[in-house]
Amino acid sequence: MKRFFLILLAVAIPFAQGFSAEKAPKKEKVKNVILIIGDGMGLAAASSWMIDNAYAPTCFDRAQFVGISKTYSANSRVTDSAASGTAMACGIKTNNSMLGQTPDSTHVPSLAVLAKEKGLSAGIVVTSHVCDATPSAFYAHVPKRSMSTEIIEDMLEARLDIVVGGGRKYFTDTAKVTENMIDKALREGFTYVASPEEFYQTRQTPIIGLFAEGSYPMAIERDTDYLMDAAMHTIDILDDNKNGFFAMIEGSHIDHAAHANNAEQLTFEMEEFDKMVNAVMDYADSHKGTLVVITADHETGGVTLLPGSKDFTKGDTGIDVKFSTTGHSGSPVPIYSYGASSWKFGQVMENTEIFSRIKALLIDK
Repeated sequence: MKRFFLILLAVAIPFAQGFSAEKAPKKEKVKNVILIIGDGMGLAAASSWMIDNAYAPTCFDRAQFVGISKTYSANSRVTDSAASGTAMACGIKTNNSMLGQTPDSTHVPSLAVLAKEKGLSAGIVVTSHVCDATPSAFYAHVPKRSMSTEIIEDMLEARLDIVVGGGRKYFTDTAKVTENMIDKALREGFTYVASPEEFYQTRQTPIIGLFAEGSYPMAIERDTDYLMDAAMHTIDILDDNKNGFFAMIEGSHIDHAAHANNAEQLTFEMEEFDKMVNAVMDYADSHKGTLVVITADHETGGVTLLPGSKDFTKGDTGIDVKFSTTGHSGSPVPIYSYGASSWKFGQVMENTEIFSRIKALLIDK
């Protein structure tokens, strides 16, 4: 038996080396990184869109490499968006609800801030509000994700080139802020835009865009491709920097649809997400040195895709999108990568490794 194992090993090693060489080409120079987060988007949510699209090619089919991200936080096997956002933005495991700091409250810089310090541009686009957990992980350092006033203060101090989404009420509600934070941003040299249409006519950075009182409307409630249009205008502005840029784009409402256990809303959000990711991949095709990483902060809804009948011998009996929770689950989430050095993300990894690998390619080059 031992001899058989040694023979099998001798036969397998050459194939393993060949596979490794194919998966690990020479390191490509990375100029731009676009990190795309489908909030709450597990593999089943991505698969539901593939099925709904009749298995026609989606953005996920275009991915050159696919990996797996382990999403647990420092104090829970089921993370929230604050801890998981911080893991990807700052490279550390922290407690649920904490943003941009370790469990002992030590502040940690994010990829967006490190990019700015390196002379690159940085921008954030979301469909939720700009004080929400995921975007806030890229500019805030607070112990509780609910601390919107402190998050805004940190946002202004970080002075990223572009931060757009919803959330106007967090800047103007006098019950929560001692002064109008939009006015403060204007005094500090920010360009403020109040609608996507106004944003598309603006290039004067730094820009803060607040397009709704709370979160921006869900895809099912409008007839525009807001996420794609806002993302591509942001990238177009950031591309003016010859040194390169870092962008984080979030499809926030995937999470909200799954929390609501609403399969129809989930489909609309995945369709909008797909359009945006395809447009970003097209940009990468025409701009050498661009890396696109698509992942999720966690899985929401415990989504499963079940046949219409338990009898598997019947052939196709339909597919139902089922939910097992209105909260988050502990399931790992997929990582899809495309473009320069995308092979770096085709593995099973901690979510903190997403930060480390992007930093090594973009900041430490």
